[in-house]
Amino acid sequence: MKRLLAVLLIFSLLLGCAVAESAAQPETTHQIEMKSFPLYLAKVDLQVDFPLYFVDGAEDLPFVELNDWKDMLLRLKRAETGESDNGYQLTVQVDETGNTVSFTRESAGNTMAFDFSQGTISFRDYVGFNLEAGAAYMDFSAFPDTDNNGQPFLISRTGLRHLYGDYTVLNLKEYGIPMIAQDGKYLVPLQTLSAFNLSNGGLGMYFNGQVLLVNKIQAMVNPRTGLLQTVLQSGSLPNELVAQIRAFEGTDAEKEAFILEELSKLSDPWPAYVEQYRQQVEESVYAWYNSAPKAMRSQALTDYAYNELCLELNCFYGLKDAHNIKDFRTFMQQSDIGLNLADPDPEKADKAVLDLTQVWFDDGHSQFVSSSWMSENDPEYDYGYSLLGQIGLISAITSARAGHPEAALPYYEVGDTAYVTFDSFAFTPGEVKGVADYYALAESDALPNDTLGIIMQAHKQITRENSPIKNVVLDLSANGGGAVPTAYFTLAWFLGEASFAVHNTFTGAEATSKIKADVNLDRQFDENDTLAGRGLHLFCLTSPKSFSCGNQVPWAFKADGSVILIGKVSGGGSCMVGFNTTAWGTSYQYSSPNQLSFVKNGAYYDLDRGADPDFVIMDYENFYDREALTEFIHSLF
Repeated sequence: MKRLLAVLLIFSLLLGCAVAESAAQPETTHQIEMKSFPLYLAKVDLQVDFPLYFVDGAEDLPFVELNDWKDMLLRLKRAETGESDNGYQLTVQVDETGNTVSFTRESAGNTMAFDFSQGTISFRDYVGFNLEAGAAYMDFSAFPDTDNNGQPFLISRTGLRHLYGDYTVLNLKEYGIPMIAQDGKYLVPLQTLSAFNLSNGGLGMYFNGQVLLVNKIQAMVNPRTGLLQTVLQSGSLPNELVAQIRAFEGTDAEKEAFILEELSKLSDPWPAYVEQYRQQVEESVYAWYNSAPKAMRSQALTDYAYNELCLELNCFYGLKDAHNIKDFRTFMQQSDIGLNLADPDPEKADKAVLDLTQVWFDDGHSQFVSSSWMSENDPEYDYGYSLLGQIGLISAITSARAGHPEAALPYYEVGDTAYVTFDSFAFTPGEVKGVADYYALAESDALPNDTLGIIMQAHKQITRENSPIKNVVLDLSANGGGAVPTAYFTLAWFLGEASFAVHNTFTGAEATSKIKADVNLDRQFDENDTLAGRGLHLFCLTSPKSFSCGNQVPWAFKADGSVILIGKVSGGGSCMVGFNTTAWGTSYQYSSPNQLSFVKNGAYYDLDRGADPDFVIMDYENFYDREALTEFIHSLF
């Protein structure tokens, strides 16, 4: 009965907010107070005091005036690129009624309109409005096609077909989210603006009552989490100390102090580790942000944050349909998540976000990143059935491969069969528009052991003079995904010209990119860069651990039809990772609306259920016994 009453309370809270807001008359006067706070990009002071507005006494629920937000976006775009004029332009216009404020980008038609009479925000095209200046529409290949001197670099974009997204309207009034036009000011909650203008680029706005911080969300990780994992998984600490740490009662800060004190008493390398950890905390943006005094959430913030999170997830969670979620407000009421989200205690709300992403979503991409600055302690970790199954799967694969160390080598030959293996898609950052200069590295014989370096070295071996290689196996059986551009590069290596399709579940926008890769680093894009057309038998080895890009690549192979899939069905993970924050400062990641797809007969298809192999191999032992696997491959011809 108590739980039923709590659910009814949430339901009435949600409806009450919506009814109260819709019933509000235009002449309603709010008590509004403006306060200025220093603005930081990471921990770098941007030397500006940014004005925030607080309504009706709620000092933890900041609003932003739209002209100030326009200035903020311009400042951030220039700070990110280091250029005073990088092509990004944004203008603001108020209509003749004084009810609608429109943002317009430099490209015609890309607008974001705030209708204060209707309580809505509308986008002519959400993707287009938030696109980086000069960037191709929904192009996720990311690598530059020219270096700093204008020379060809790594990839050549040979085609991009796209369908613009639908006209989109966010009905904030329906969610009880306030928009306030008063005294010549146009005020919108900070979190709403951050979510719909910045999170698509992985940025979050963090207000902790002392400063306003802009940072990469995925970098907002609590060092304390890594400390606990290190000490509990090291295997070299005294059992008595491990037991004391597990049984320790107190706040997370008190536990941290206890651990560091005890580690300092031990022999090397632990005292040095303690010093390294303290330095890490000193440099941590999250630790700096999290150092503000703890607080409970006001009722205004609690109500707003609940509804705002539901709005964002209804728009941005890419697997909403797959999870049979019609509306997140209903979902919150039907699960225990809503009870904790509606509680003013920030620790309970943080726990709700963790359970939502890791227990209910349970999709491999969604997970908790870090707690709010308001919370004294981090939530206790928990996992859904699929994630727990993945832990067991990783153990089985690791055990099977341990008996065959050659199976972990990036390149290995057995007679006429070459095996190429990498467990993630990765490239090395560097000086060429954010990417390492692989051409210079190759000249100095210093190619990195990342995905691109492995492919370049393998290609040289496979195509060498008098090469015996007739079969090439790309082993993605333990590949959990990674950087999308390297998946493009891999596909181009195998297929000659790679097609890469993305569907946006929020707006309906679609795009198919085509690229070629300069695998042999001669600044040309031709038949010498690919394994296609050489009379080779091409294979891809997959397992349920082949996830995200490790799942998308075999799907592209299946759609192309020229590469044979062997092993077990791949693990899915069709949506790219997205990052977002909550209105009280929690960070999390999720399956974004950018859904990796494959195109067949002109239609885009979801690939979350994994690609079925052409030939099934049941025993993981046979995945990694390269001699046995080579015999199996020979038996197919």
